[in-house]
This record gives sequence, structure tokens and C-alpha cells, in this order.
Amino acid sequence: MSSIRLLFHRIRENWNYKYKIIKTVMDWTVLVYLVIPAAVVTVFIYRSWWIEPPAWIASVPFPLLFAIYFFLLWGGYFKTFVREADIIFLRKNEKLMLGMKQGGIIVSYLAEVLSAALLAVLISPLWMIHYGLSMQHLILFFGLWVSLKWLIMAVNGKLNVHVKGWRSLARSIPVLIGAGIIWRVSYNALQSGSLLPVFIIIIFNAAASMLLLKKRFTSIHTFEQDLSIDEKDKNKYTEMIFGMSMDVEKLPKPKPVRKTPRLYSKSNRIFKNRTPKNGFLELFIKAATRDTEYIRGYLQILGVTAAAIVFAPPIWLKITIAAAGFFFLIVWIGSVWHKLIGSHPFTKKYSGEEGYIKGKNLVTTVLSIPFVIMCLCNVWILLWIRSLFPFF
Repeated sequence: MSSIRLLFHRIRENWNYKYKIIKTVMDWTVLVYLVIPAAVVTVFIYRSWWIEPPAWIASVPFPLLFAIYFFLLWGGYFKTFVREADIIFLRKNEKLMLGMKQGGIIVSYLAEVLSAALLAVLISPLWMIHYGLSMQHLILFFGLWVSLKWLIMAVNGKLNVHVKGWRSLARSIPVLIGAGIIWRVSYNALQSGSLLPVFIIIIFNAAASMLLLKKRFTSIHTFEQDLSIDEKDKNKYTEMIFGMSMDVEKLPKPKPVRKTPRLYSKSNRIFKNRTPKNGFLELFIKAATRDTEYIRGYLQILGVTAAAIVFAPPIWLKITIAAAGFFFLIVWIGSVWHKLIGSHPFTKKYSGEEGYIKGKNLVTTVLSIPFVIMCLCNVWILLWIRSLFPFF
């Protein structure tokens, strides 16, 4: 078997795996009643953009559009399609394994070019009709975008993908700052109208990505890192699909065993007044704050709602989004309370008592206050900005 045949066999296996995962969530009824109508509506909406730009695009200045595409740069790696068993079988044929790795990296390059082309087609009516920019500027814009995406993917491929938590966040900050600087310089170069700075930035990003990938491209001794990257990318889609399904039971994520937790290591009392309500509150606070998954989920609800309020043009739509976000937050808090307190063998028998109900209501109220303040401040700041800058 040649390297090319092996590569395409691995790519086909990868797509079949994703298809099987999707089928666990999306059956034929979802396809017929949701996906197909949504695709038809999307085609008609896109066609209408070529006739007349949508009204909401008037509230999106070009610098904001440039900033939005910066957030689309993140996520993704250069994959080599290696498998765990390759260390036994393919190590004997280094030429075959290296050819497959090189083909996988080239395919990853081309896949990002295809993604950039699809994004360019999607935004082209707004780009040319509303903003009045040329096709040449559109090609240069996505040339800058895909080259910086290559660079970020190459940098991520050099980092340890097993690092989690605050160490991963601290490590990502320099990458974010560096990418932001390059993206800002790219914006200035595109706005200048000169082709030379734009080409220099594109060549720099592409060349830097190739230099960072040189070892993975020319050697099989990066097998462990290649395998970790491919497994992480594979598990990312699996977790996303299963996260969308409410009928599939989620397996608990493995956590490192510690002698003492980071928070409340001596399990000190939080409330001096020992009442049933305070007891349930103390249990909930300790269990929720020790697990970053719940903190991350709460912050994600606030962040997604805030972003939706910012990008939704009419005020009535902002209010609707805030109301929907508040309802979702209440449901989420109730679900977390039930998981930590209501379904626990030692506390579920007290679920009908007054202290249990008061504790749950207090948690719901306290966690809802930051959400309400965030929504009000968000709307007030946007109205204040628009009063100062009517064109925004």
C-alpha cells in the first residue's frame, strides 16, 4: 500500500467515524424536518443578500467585521492521521509513515484554504454590495485570514495538548496577543490599499507556519505529539455531538486524584449559623466551585448572551435574547442543583423540606443577579455608544 492510499483510507475512516457520531444525534426525522428546511431557507436568504443587503448589516462597521473573523481563527491543528498501532506496524516502514504524515499536513493546509473560500463566498454579497469593496480586496482579506490560521495551527502543534486549566490559559495569552498584533497589522495593510505589505504578511505567516512544522513534516520522531493532536481533534467533535444530545448519558471526565482539594482543603465551615438552608448552600458552594466545569458553564451562558445582545441590532431582539438567556440560566441552575444536591444519596431524601427549597431559591436568585446586571449594563452601554456615534 502506498502512502497516498493509506492517507485516503485514514481520511475516509475519519469521516465515517464522524458520520456515525452524528447519526446518534440526528436521525431521519431531524434531517427531514430541520436540516433540509434550514438549508433551503439559507439558500433563499443568501440569494436575497445579492439583491439587497439585510438591514442588520448597517449596524456592523467594517472594523467590527474584521474583529469577528479574528475569533474564527481559533481551533484546529495540522493532522497527520496517525493511529496508536502505527508505532508497532508503521515504524518498520518509515517511508510509508512519513509519506502519510506529509500528506496529512498538506491536506490540512488545503482544508483551511477550502474553509476560507467558503467563508469568502458567504460574505461576498455583503462585502461587495454593502461595503463597496472589490473582489481583489476579498481575496487578499481571506489570504491574510488563512495564512494567520496556518500560523496559529502550527504554533498549537508545538504546544503540549495535554496541558489543561490555568496553565493552558496562561500559555494561550501570548499566542492570543501575538495573533492580535499580526491581525491588526494586517488590517492596516489592507486598508492602505498597497499590495506589497499584504503579500509580505501572507508570506511571513505561511513561511513561519512551515518552519514550525518542519520537524513534524520531515521526521517520524514526533509520533507522540502527532497522536495526541489527532486524538484531541477526534474527541473534540465527539464531545460536541454528545453535548448536543440530551438522550445520551455523558461519561464523567477523568480527574487527577489529589490528597486535598485546592479549595476548602480543611473543609472549613462557610456559615457560622448552622441551619438546614445554610447546610445545603454550603454543600452546593463547595461542590460547584471545586469543579471548573460548572464555573465555565455559568460564564459561557453570560458570555454567549452578552455577545448575542451586542450583535443583535433591534432593541426588541436584544430584550428577547436576554429573556431567553435568563430562562436558560434558570433551567441550568436547577439542573446543576439537582445533580449536586437533589440526586445525591445523602441529600435527595430531604428534597421536600423547607431548608432544601429555600437553599435552591437563594442560589437561583444570587446567580441570576449578575446575569441581569450584565444584560442591563450591556444594553445601556450600547445605547450610550450609539448616542455618541450614530453610525455604529
